[in-house]
Amino acid sequence: MELSPKIQEIVDNLRKLLGGEEFRFFESSVQKEIAKPPKVAIIGKTGVGKSTTINALFGLQEKVSHTTHGTTEASKKIIELPQGGKLEVIDMPGLGEDIELDKEYTEIYQRTLPEADVVLYVIQGNLKALTEDEKILRDIVQNVMGNLKGRLVVGLNQVDKIGPGTWNTRFNFPSPEQEDNINRRCQYIQEKLSSALSIEVEQVEYYSAEKRYRLYNLLTAIIKASGNVGWKFTINPADPIALADPSLQDFLRQQLKG
Repeated sequence: MELSPKIQEIVDNLRKLLGGEEFRFFESSVQKEIAKPPKVAIIGKTGVGKSTTINALFGLQEKVSHTTHGTTEASKKIIELPQGGKLEVIDMPGLGEDIELDKEYTEIYQRTLPEADVVLYVIQGNLKALTEDEKILRDIVQNVMGNLKGRLVVGLNQVDKIGPGTWNTRFNFPSPEQEDNINRRCQYIQEKLSSALSIEVEQVEYYSAEKRYRLYNLLTAIIKASGNVGWKFTINPADPIALADPSLQDFLRQQLKG
């Protein structure tokens, strides 16, 4: 993997500082660690956008395998990242659709979630009724994770569907009215879930995977929650400007640079 000039400069300085033998040992240790992909367990009901979220965050074209009903294990897939490195995506079965299956799935959670570097629970953010998800998060997910609840990130997806207000398709950005309503609605949910689950507000992030809106915010939360393995994650999510009107894309990029 080709390094950026800044990273290459740091590597060269380390080589001079450590000397040949110690640097080779250090380099070997880093390569072994890079070979271990970070594990992201993703939870969410059908239709919340788990595959779209993973693809948008990491620039992929993958289909997250949905765990089939009655299965005894979560679905695991190791994915090669475009910018180098790997990612292990663990698709967890969604709860709250069948009482008997929930009992079986809870056992899968107990075996799998403690081993994940970060757990991403995706909720459809434009829905008003979040009581069931809140109960699952509190009574099952957090209960299984125990003192590892700092590894939990709650993603509120599909916020582009929140109104009043409409999505500006030319700029691929919410209208001022819609953005105001998105912020007010989601900040309320952030505070509510943070209080109910006793987690940091920053562990609850709102976004739209389909529109590539606020992906950096979600990715930052995931990197922070993953602790010592956060450096393994790519920091180049899908480009939202690429979905704007082609005649406006150069203008929008210039505005961002300015």
